[in-house]
Amino acid sequence: MVKNITYFQSYLKSELDLTQKYIRTFSDSKDRLANKSIKHIVTNKGKMLRPIFLTLCSKYSFSVNCNEKECEQYFIDDTAKAAAILELIQMSSLIHDDVLDHSSFRRNKATLNSLKGNRFAVLMGDYLIAQSLKNCYQLVHQAERIFDYDILYCFLDNISKLVLGEVQQNNLNENIDSNIDEIKSYFEIVENKTASLFSLACFVGSKIGNNISQYSESLKQFGHHIGVAYQIIDDLRDYAFTKEISGESNFQDIKFGIKTLPIIFANKFSHNGEHEKLYQCFNSKREISENNKLEIIKILQKSGSIQSCLDEANLHFSKARKILSELPQNEYSILLSELVNYLSEIGDAVVNDIESI
Repeated sequence: MVKNITYFQSYLKSELDLTQKYIRTFSDSKDRLANKSIKHIVTNKGKMLRPIFLTLCSKYSFSVNCNEKECEQYFIDDTAKAAAILELIQMSSLIHDDVLDHSSFRRNKATLNSLKGNRFAVLMGDYLIAQSLKNCYQLVHQAERIFDYDILYCFLDNISKLVLGEVQQNNLNENIDSNIDEIKSYFEIVENKTASLFSLACFVGSKIGNNISQYSESLKQFGHHIGVAYQIIDDLRDYAFTKEISGESNFQDIKFGIKTLPIIFANKFSHNGEHEKLYQCFNSKREISENNKLEIIKILQKSGSIQSCLDEANLHFSKARKILSELPQNEYSILLSELVNYLSEIGDAVVNDIESI
């Protein structure tokens, strides 16, 4: 039986609780209103998927390479600190995404931009990035354990990729370059905006577990493939109708003119002007009628876009599984494999929901 996310959250409860503690500590501000907004963001936590990957990779590396009991206290604490820094970066990117995407809700709670305005939201996103960098520096230079600069560089590099990915997304959505290869551009954006954070989680986790781990690069590639697959499934989820699968709303990407893989594939493989029907709703900024939603789904189905997206996601899941199979096995590699299966099952559930329309 495929385990669900609550299994992994329960298994790592003490580690994730410690991560949450450091998130609150690292994001604390001397400004009362800023702290109130930070509390709103921090308490609106998601699945903690990236900290779960970071923690499992850290435990895997520690178990395989080190397992020295005298290091264990520092190892547990450092893992939670690294996971907290990662979440601050993720939170910052979500705040900025909500501003750019005009989002009013995230995880059924009002977004910061809808409550306080875009200017305040952008500043808070910048503050969280600054806090993540400060605490990353302190983690790398702490007295108890000295890590190499790969960890600091990896965090800095991924922040740069996140910003670049947002620029690339804007260029793709606005058709700034008419000669752009949309499929190639999409995967470049995914690499920078999503896959980079998953590869960061797995690489840094492995390095925290043991600084000289020979498996860090493999786990970094593992995280990359997970991130690509995860983003494709998330793009598909926007076209689901069941609330439990789509979230608080659906068809938001096409409504606000965000080019994701389902639309890009449909545009490439549709015929007889069907792509023109898609773009009648694209970037309309208006709620899409149920009839138009059904028409869009029919076009996605007819073009083979939905199945092509699932095939692409499954290809990356297969690559991730292959990497894991080539590493020494222990209880944490098994848990990582089960986590891959969980994400893959989500993809199947999303596609089944769309195809049942």
